[in-house]
Amino acid sequence: MRSTEDLADDLASAVRTTEIFAVYQPQVSLETGSVVAAEALCRWRHPHLGEIDPQRMIDVAERTGVIHALGRRMLDDGLDTLEEWRKSGRDWAVAVNVSPLQFDDDSFAQHVATEVPRRALRPGSLILELTSDPQPSADSALLPRLQMLRDRGVEISLAGYGTASLPPDRLRQLPLDEVKIPGSLVRATQAEAQASLREEVATAHAHGLRVVAEGIETLTHLDIAVRLGCDHAQGFLIREPDSEIAFP
Repeated sequence: MRSTEDLADDLASAVRTTEIFAVYQPQVSLETGSVVAAEALCRWRHPHLGEIDPQRMIDVAERTGVIHALGRRMLDDGLDTLEEWRKSGRDWAVAVNVSPLQFDDDSFAQHVATEVPRRALRPGSLILELTSDPQPSADSALLPRLQMLRDRGVEISLAGYGTASLPPDRLRQLPLDEVKIPGSLVRATQAEAQASLREEVATAHAHGLRVVAEGIETLTHLDIAVRLGCDHAQGFLIREPDSEIAFP
């Protein structure tokens, strides 16, 4: 197995090539059943190792600083795809995963702020999905940058809602538009767990947030998402991630 350092070197080079590419998984409105957005998911096809596990890739990128170049590459790919959707008459949003580390300096936020008017993006068509709850110690730099982007029509989403790692009071601190419930929680069958999650959804709605259920793999999971009161859903039942953008 290649070391983290070797993989980091490979990844730093791959960011500039077609080894790195995006696949897209649509989100549907649970009210209308229509596609409303698609999440851009990063993939790495290593020339010698084959498909690299996405979580391993992100771990390496975050530990070594490659996340900055990788994050900008995924943002630009997502925005290019958004323009293709718009040209073909598909008025969807694109959700791009971002690590909180990408906001350590101002360059990423400024790049996004530049691209929004340059590409004439409609408000809400770009969603930046924070892959984890940032450390409160980073808030003094992070929160003004997130708010600046929201003021320019970019929506902010947070993954991992409903887990112990995200205290409820963080909803009041972070400038959010959306939270995403992990599939592992949506798929929980215990009545007590579902009742607790229903309260979490109600709390998010009370803060004016949209709630997305991830990991929808069966009709039973879809029914749970509806009963929880979620707004949008994504998962293999709806569509597996795909490099094609022409979703029906």
